[in-house]
Amino acid sequence: MPSAKQTKERGDMTRVKTKSCTIVPKDHIGSIPGVHVGQSWKFRIHVSESGIHRPPVAGISGSAKKPAVSIVLAGGYPEDIDRGEEFVYTGSGGYDFNRGLALACAAPLDETVGGTANDWKQSSPIRVCRSYKAAKKHPEYAPAEGVRYDGLYRIVKYWKEKGVSGFYVWRYLFRRDDPEPAPWTDEGKTFIEQMGFTMYDPDVDIDGRTGMTKAGSAVAGTKRTGNVNGSNCQSVVAKKYKFQPTAILRELVRLDTDNTRMWADIHEKEYATESAYIEATKGHLSCPICQELVQQPVTLPCSHNVCCSCLCSSMNAYGNICPMCCHDFSSMGSKSDVKGKVNQNLVTIMRALIPSYGSEWITEPNATTAQFARREGQPVN
Repeated sequence: MPSAKQTKERGDMTRVKTKSCTIVPKDHIGSIPGVHVGQSWKFRIHVSESGIHRPPVAGISGSAKKPAVSIVLAGGYPEDIDRGEEFVYTGSGGYDFNRGLALACAAPLDETVGGTANDWKQSSPIRVCRSYKAAKKHPEYAPAEGVRYDGLYRIVKYWKEKGVSGFYVWRYLFRRDDPEPAPWTDEGKTFIEQMGFTMYDPDVDIDGRTGMTKAGSAVAGTKRTGNVNGSNCQSVVAKKYKFQPTAILRELVRLDTDNTRMWADIHEKEYATESAYIEATKGHLSCPICQELVQQPVTLPCSHNVCCSCLCSSMNAYGNICPMCCHDFSSMGSKSDVKGKVNQNLVTIMRALIPSYGSEWITEPNATTAQFARREGQPVN
């Protein structure tokens, strides 16, 4: 008969990935919009779905050509040291040089002796998760169950030294650099409680990603009576939390009067996390032509949002007809007129939700000589 530990590990291995994070690219560097420090998942496969750490098994997410973007600490090597705010990580395999981690350090690449960053804050940020397995050696910093996101860290230095086994191993010193409090601190525990974070477990009554009570389950916050092994028992279903948009976000949504109906549909539902809210918003903003998240959005009178470039191509072929519902939008003028009618309110909302949104086409205005002079308090000619 398998032990409890074997059953737990097999349960993780038999999970099937049902979704992927599409909010940001898979090699995205930095935090994931909508996912905060202290959020946790029972199984690694759901960490992958969140976008925090994409590989469902490997401990490092990266390649030999680009800086690593995330790791999972599982305490798998005797050389590993964890002090919470800092830890020494032994790369995948230990003995092999990990180029992705080395590239993330703000130091010249050196595969012989390693390197030290002149300014560690210039190193590329790496998302760090801690697994319950790390609690064997460092229970004060690791979760008792599942996998928890602990924030952004940067590599201070990397070097090669003899390990416990007598062989040389590569080691990497990480230092925490995240504005959100560490989850093992009193401040971090308060933050988790205020945000209403609970571990996402697909086998419980409350869906951790949407906050909705699953079909056939008891109502959240009520007692459920059942019969287990011939004896009556009662359990309290986990409380259902609702994500609340900030006052600034609510004001931005109010100003987007062209999409009032869409926002009403989105806010009809309840979401347990910010990432679930972002995913729902993104689902409503798929361009009907390219089927991707709408870029340089033009909101038509029929309330459909279309990429400006896609809409112009459609106008060349079919005229001023909505590609979704065939509504005539001749009132918006010619193609050149349409190019000047990008919904800036919607762009502002999307950049508030997804900071990297529009990075390929948004251009910041250059400061003029007069603006520089005013900024420095100098006289303007």
